[in-house]
Amino acid sequence: MNYDKYLDDLNYEDADTVLGSVMSAAGFPKVANIADACDVAYLSGNKSDRKIIEQHQPMFYNTLEHRLVNKQDVIDIINQLNANKK
Repeated sequence: MNYDKYLDDLNYEDADTVLGSVMSAAGFPKVANIADACDVAYLSGNKSDRKIIEQHQPMFYNTLEHRLVNKQDVIDIINQLNANKK
């Protein structure tokens, strides 16, 4: 599958929504430093992470940088998925 088709979606959808589409199409592969936000909120014990997640209700969370996923995260994941299929 060519995941590049999701890059255009970043122009009018937020990164979390686009990443949800990408991850769904890819079969929800494990991606380094990106986790299910609910898992992070309830399993990490990090109060700062929990506060951000409860406030924004995202699907995914960048655990390395303790923030919501952004466009660059999505671009990096798309590039990784495209590279892995070759």
